Amino acid sequence: MEINGKAAVVTGAGSGIGRAIALAIGLKGGRVVVADINEAGGRETVDLLGARGAVGVFRPCDVTCTEDLAAAFACSIEHFGRLDIVCNNAGVNGGDLFGDEAGDWRRVIDINLTAVIDGTRIAVREMRRLSGGVIVNTASMGGLLPIPGGPVYAASKAGVVNFTRSLAGLASEGIRVNAVCPTYTDTPLVHREGDAEAEARLEGLKQMVGGILRPGDVAAGVIELIEDETKSGAIMRVTVNRGIDYAREVRPY
Repeated sequence: MEINGKAAVVTGAGSGIGRAIALAIGLKGGRVVVADINEAGGRETVDLLGARGAVGVFRPCDVTCTEDLAAAFACSIEHFGRLDIVCNNAGVNGGDLFGDEAGDWRRVIDINLTAVIDGTRIAVREMRRLSGGVIVNTASMGGLLPIPGGPVYAASKAGVVNFTRSLAGLASEGIRVNAVCPTYTDTPLVHREGDAEAEARLEGLKQMVGGILRPGDVAAGVIELIEDETKSGAIMRVTVNRGIDYAREVRPY
């Protein structure tokens, strides 16, 4: 899909990978609904878009609320007259499964997986009514490999991977659904300011995977998925060591 002139909704666009995706789409000539529960961060992203000559509007959005997601997509149609691109990007890390309160792990599933399913469901409904489009879901390399220190996070992202693969057939309706799986990326999500133990753990992880990605590295992958008309149900990996490549296709028995 040519991005210039198209309209996009990016969730979690108030910081990190979501902000980088929004800016990358804007620099390609796309118009962006910046959807985030963090109003200050979301409005800052809109300002950054404007400073680059791009167009963006902020829409408050709690992705665990179906009404908020639907309103974000409606905002795109209201402001830009169309909805072409949806990036279900909002996500959170998990804590200590066995030490946290019972509800904490459910929040990880609610934001990382359930909201992606709900956002895709609503987006497909709108894109069927309009003229097709592209959906990119943010997963993680943790959705392809185990994370002993974050089993619920890994489970949520693995769900995003297989959910996305299962929707490849929507391409016959002009709707492409793909996912991006980055390794550790330099965002507020991976840093816990003042938590020396967490920072030490992050340093160890960086050594293990060869470094840490920049949000712009992931955004470049998302742009490729949007623009490449051959990709439907594709699972893109973004890593420091190998750059951009794709997880092997899973064929039915």
